This record gives sequence, structure tokens and C-alpha cells, in this order.
Amino acid sequence: MSFFTTRITELFGIKYPIMQGGMGAGLVSTAELAAAVGNAGGIGFMSAIQWDKDITKFEDEIKKVKDLTDKPYGVNMTLFTEVPKSFFVKAIEIMAKHQVPAVESSARKPDPWMKLMKEAGIKVIHKVARVRDGITAERLGADAITVVGTEEGGHPGAERVSTSVLGPLMVDSVKVPVSIGGGFCDGRGLVAALAWGGEAITMGTRFVCSKECIVHPKVKEAIVKMEHTDTDFILTSIGDPVRALKNPVTQKILKNEFRDNKTELMQTLIPIKTQNDENRMAVNTGEIESGIVPAGQVGGRIHEIKTCQQIIDDIIAEAEVVLRKLSERKYWKA
Repeated sequence: MSFFTTRITELFGIKYPIMQGGMGAGLVSTAELAAAVGNAGGIGFMSAIQWDKDITKFEDEIKKVKDLTDKPYGVNMTLFTEVPKSFFVKAIEIMAKHQVPAVESSARKPDPWMKLMKEAGIKVIHKVARVRDGITAERLGADAITVVGTEEGGHPGAERVSTSVLGPLMVDSVKVPVSIGGGFCDGRGLVAALAWGGEAITMGTRFVCSKECIVHPKVKEAIVKMEHTDTDFILTSIGDPVRALKNPVTQKILKNEFRDNKTELMQTLIPIKTQNDENRMAVNTGEIESGIVPAGQVGGRIHEIKTCQQIIDDIIAEAEVVLRKLSERKYWKA
């Protein structure tokens, strides 16, 4: 058995314990990206809420990914309260129709939809940022848990617990397999996660900087050039924490975030929150100075845009070198 065979790889039928987490801030997690990750030996998740205004586009995307790969893939359902429940019910019906193998649910408890997904034969991995939420998801029937530390881009937990603490805590708290996310981009990270008891790593920012991801080239360029300190942790005051690239918008939010009067904060968010056309999000237009661009701190360690195949091949090759040198009791760079 390969060192990289885990309960996660067996659950999803994939070669390597590497997952591309669903990202829904504009068009990011599309069929092209999910298929490329799958073809490279991992599993990628498209984000359903990208098509909440026209669910027929969601069904078209599922058809597309099946044309692009015969490998496992999945769909992320970010269960935002502002998205009608009827959308998720219809999305599950479509996934059942097309025999989607896996769902990554996130953002709140999946209990209203868990029964429907299980009846459709869909394997469910629920993504959380708190240990207690992972325990709840296991009790509700999740087949696996993804736990993300505060380093991650997008929506990390308000508790701001680092991946190196949160990952092992989750592993020790549930019986189902755990994928660990937040701060991963290479083979060293994969070995570390496996050493913590994780059975896969989940990456977002690393896969944004892939050739197959359809975000605007300016977004990829900004991440490749960023330092690890070039993100802001915003919107905690309204219960919707986001880690994003530091820019005039995030700095203005931070300036107004903890004032008693939230008027200026909400005025900053209105043009972003009311955006109806997903193609007008900053990740797709390249307007990185006037919008919110989610990105993880690990962007400071990403220096090249590669294909998903290259990304995964490099991770596995480096992990094998690290494991060999550890077994020889050598410092891994020696």
C-alpha cells in the first residue's frame, strides 16, 4: 500500500490525498479546475452557489466536468443563509440525476440536506473552522470532515486558531477521516498534515494560481507577488470573517469595522454584497484594488503559476523526498 493511501483517498477513489476546496467568490471553482485536479490524481470541488441565479448553468457545469474527466470530482455547497433553501434542494436533485460522487458542504450545519444527499448516494465531507462544528457534522452523518485554520483565504473561523493547532484537535475529536486546510502548498505541508493524523490536505489559494483556474490573470499575479503578510482579516464585527488580499477596500473596512456606527462599513460593502453578476466580481474582472479578493497567507510561499498536474506532481515528489530524509534521520534539506 502506498504511503499516500488514506481513508480519504479510498472514500473518494482518488490517487493522492489532495483536495481542491470549493471557492465561490465569483467564478473560481469551475469544471475546468475540478477536472484538472481530478485528472492529476486529487479531487476538485466546483462551487454550486456560483450559479444560484440560474441553476441551469449549474447543471451545464456538471455536464462539462463529466466531459473533461472520468475521474472523481465534487460539488461544494456553501450553505449561506441568504441563498434560498429551494436552491440547495434543486441542486441536490440535479446532482442525484447526474450521479455526482461527492459534496463538500460548508458555512452552516448540513442537517436540512444531509438526508437528501445520502439518499442520492453522495459522499459528504463537511468543511468547518471549529472543532465543535466538526463533531456536530460527524453526528449528522458526514463521511469526512475538512477543518481549516485561520491561515486560509476566504472564510476562516472567527476564533482565529492556526492550522497546526486546529488540525490535530479535530483528528482527536472525531472518528471519521479529516482533511486539513489552511496554509498548504507543497510536499512538506502534506507530510506535516499526515503526521498530525490528517488524511488529506485541502488547498484553495495554491489552485487559484493554476493555469486551469479561470480567475483573472491579475489575481494570480498579485498572489504570486504577495508577501505572507499581505492579507487582511476583515468583517469579524458582522460575523462574516474573510481573509483577503490587502488593498484600499480591506483597509477601509478595517478602519470602520469596530466603530459603534457601522454606516461607513456597510456603505463600503454595498457595491460588493449586492453584485448580481458573478462575472463582475474582482477575481474575474481583475479589479483587485476596488474589490475583495480572497487569498490565504500561503500566497507568500507561492511563486509560480503551474498546471494542476505540475502542482500535484511536485507536491508528491517533494513529500517522498521529505519522507526519505526523515527516515534517514536527516534534516530534510540535507
